[in-house]
Amino acid sequence: MTIARFVLACAVMLTGAPACFGSTIRADAAAVAAAPVPFPAAAWDKLLKKYVDGKGRVDYNAIDKGEFEKIFAAVAASSPKKNPDKYESKNAQKAFYINAYNVLVWKDVLTRLPKLKNVDSDKTSFFYFTKFVLGGDDINLYDLENKIVRPQFKDARVHFALNCASGGCPQLPAEAFTAEKVDEQLSREARKFVNERRNVDFDAASKKLKLSHIFDWYKEDFGKEPAKVIAWINNYRAADAKLPVDAKIEYSDYDWTLNDQHLLNR
Repeated sequence: MTIARFVLACAVMLTGAPACFGSTIRADAAAVAAAPVPFPAAAWDKLLKKYVDGKGRVDYNAIDKGEFEKIFAAVAASSPKKNPDKYESKNAQKAFYINAYNVLVWKDVLTRLPKLKNVDSDKTSFFYFTKFVLGGDDINLYDLENKIVRPQFKDARVHFALNCASGGCPQLPAEAFTAEKVDEQLSREARKFVNERRNVDFDAASKKLKLSHIFDWYKEDFGKEPAKVIAWINNYRAADAKLPVDAKIEYSDYDWTLNDQHLLNR
């Protein structure tokens, strides 16, 4: 997006969006001071199990705001950068940043309700202009994904765990990521995503392969070249559903409908 379009988008959003030109949504200072360190994955897990259904959709209107604000404050209170002794392993760091991203997405959504129905309508503000506090540092969702998670871990499976609150996203699992299980969890989510027809749809007669735009936007993470991207997908496809590496790739329209249980049909 050009600078001119960024400025225009921001000007349009000034009437209703919660943040523009770099403002930051902050947790209550007392809640941050009282937050447990390291991040309380068990408490986040309870909220996910309560408000996320079997199709990865969230009941945003029902969320206990008091309990969620404690989790939001916990993201602000610590991080692998701020408290390296509390997140010593790579898996602990990876689990933290995935959980933190998904928590901040929830906060981003909750600040925009009841107006928000489609993330695309607020995309610039949602991912770029709105910032949050993570371990004492201000950051937006775009930078969290592209300046921390992707370069630090170089693990393409994270794209199936980071949830952007949209219908085209991977389904949000109803559990927190943990240091002990994150590798298993990421492989599970990758398998789930690439075996859903909405994300990977192959027509044998025409050899056309329709993929989620995630494989286009982040193609470098999956091998960049079409044959390497397909080979990556095949690592997680069912044994009887492997794809020919010379398939003709197209990309499906991305569904930006908010992943709200009352809006998203799937």
